[in-house]
Amino acid sequence: MADSVPFSGTLRRDLPRDLHRDSQSDPGSTPATWLYLGLGGVAIAVYYFLPKNAQSVVYVAIGAVSVAAVFAGATRHLPRGRRLAWYLFGFGLLGQVAGDAVYAFYEVSRGHEPPNPSLADPAYLLSLPLLGLGVFFVLRRVGSMASREGILDTVVVFCGVGLMQWVFFIDPLKHMAFDSRWEQIAQMAYPAAALLLLVGIAQLLVGATGRVLAYQLLLVSIALWVAADEAYSLDIERYRGGSWIDGIWLAAYVFWGAAALDPSVRGLARRDRRGLPRLTRARLGLLAAASLAAPAVLVIERMAHHHVHAYAVGIGGAILGVLVLIRLAGLVNSVEGARRSERVFRHEAQQAQQLLAYQNEQLLELDRLKDEFVSSISHELRTPLTSISGYIEVLLESETDDERRSHLSIVDRNAHRLLGLVSDLLFAAQLQDGRLELERDDVDLTRVVSQAVESARPRAEAGGVRLDTALADVPLVKGAPDRLAQLLDNLISNAIKFTPPDGSVTVRLAAADGAVSIEVSDTGIGVPEAERERLFERFFRSQTALERQIQGTGLGLHISKAIVEAHGGRIGVDSNEGSGTTFVVELPVAG
Repeated sequence: MADSVPFSGTLRRDLPRDLHRDSQSDPGSTPATWLYLGLGGVAIAVYYFLPKNAQSVVYVAIGAVSVAAVFAGATRHLPRGRRLAWYLFGFGLLGQVAGDAVYAFYEVSRGHEPPNPSLADPAYLLSLPLLGLGVFFVLRRVGSMASREGILDTVVVFCGVGLMQWVFFIDPLKHMAFDSRWEQIAQMAYPAAALLLLVGIAQLLVGATGRVLAYQLLLVSIALWVAADEAYSLDIERYRGGSWIDGIWLAAYVFWGAAALDPSVRGLARRDRRGLPRLTRARLGLLAAASLAAPAVLVIERMAHHHVHAYAVGIGGAILGVLVLIRLAGLVNSVEGARRSERVFRHEAQQAQQLLAYQNEQLLELDRLKDEFVSSISHELRTPLTSISGYIEVLLESETDDERRSHLSIVDRNAHRLLGLVSDLLFAAQLQDGRLELERDDVDLTRVVSQAVESARPRAEAGGVRLDTALADVPLVKGAPDRLAQLLDNLISNAIKFTPPDGSVTVRLAAADGAVSIEVSDTGIGVPEAERERLFERFFRSQTALERQIQGTGLGLHISKAIVEAHGGRIGVDSNEGSGTTFVVELPVAG
């Protein structure tokens, strides 16, 4: 049996739209960001071709421009309450520039580098904690350190990096010869202060907003700064102004300013909605590397035949082991909590499923009782209605008074209407029980369609609707004449009912490939697209019909579809809201 499908194609459905995008989504990088980076690269290249005194001035100028860029970018792109991290970067870089200015003063005015220690060292050393604190606020804002787990990860990384920093950068300075004790303390303070930036780099590498350009530029700038500081700590005795290390420091200045100037810096100022940092592969790798710091130090020192820092490695390894165990315990607790929640949710789902099954059984039983009730009432109503209709016909034949005949005609019309409604209810009950039986015979559809049109013509004229036909000679079909007549009555009466005055209804009959096609078209109110697929449901009525209070039960099209499918045909609808509807029926020819 063919399916009932619209001939105009399947009904269209609106796909769910994408989720509403954040109105403050990060814009792409601007040409100004790349222009700043390009000019900074040119300035660094020019720096190496200048004489010594000019190099000092240019060095301070590049740093000062970067400080101005950081403050300007934060003021331009960030709201007032979200500028703290970048103001800390700005003041930290300003301290570095102040130290550079001290160096430049000595080199330009006195022809040599400042004494060690000098006023430049406090400026340098005080600026590094400011830079590290700025990184902390960035990480806290983007969610990497906004929870206990994130802070614990940071402590693990801090201990691992601190162990390696002590063994390879700080402790060796204790055994170097310096002019004074203060000089030695100052030089040891640099790698100690850089520890904050090293931890910041590690956390930035596994951050959640690495796709933002400002984040990437900030990461590069901090990495360059730490690389230059570490290289300086390893080569203190041979370092001189104008060396390759200066180029790394200058590049860090430039990248820091570019990060602040880029509009995507707004993404670093918005708090991440995730409460916990995701335990990604990168974060797992970082934690694993930190936990392996102690054995790695032992291996490196053994291979390099250096003095083994047994106490430092032992204490650092123990602390790292405890921290990793705490982190592991937290993960285990999280997994166990997730399993407990899963069991609870699964139990609730099973209970809900059982309740739903029980409610479905109740609904099915109620639906069965409703069908039985409708069928029983319909049977009980059919007998008295038939009797009423018969006695009214007898009265009409004997009544001579026009006024009384008019009243009896109204009663007769409504009695027939009630009888038709009862018949439809009984027929729907038969369909629900699968008891539709047809007495098939060869049917001349031309004659059936003509009779149905003539029967409906008085109703069409009363409603001011023009009823037209376009009937062609068609082959006979195999079916039940009374049911096919009922089908046509339903379609034509529906078309008339939903067509306003001065509209038209056209019934067409034509031969198709191995079938006979019946079309009932109207110029009525049409059917909304969202309701077309429900037109053939039992008791369904469109919202437009309800709003206009058009009488009906919602059974006509349901019965029509059942009749068509019982004859091995198919029925479809094509409609445009406000301009009309066309129902198309295809029935196979006899034989």
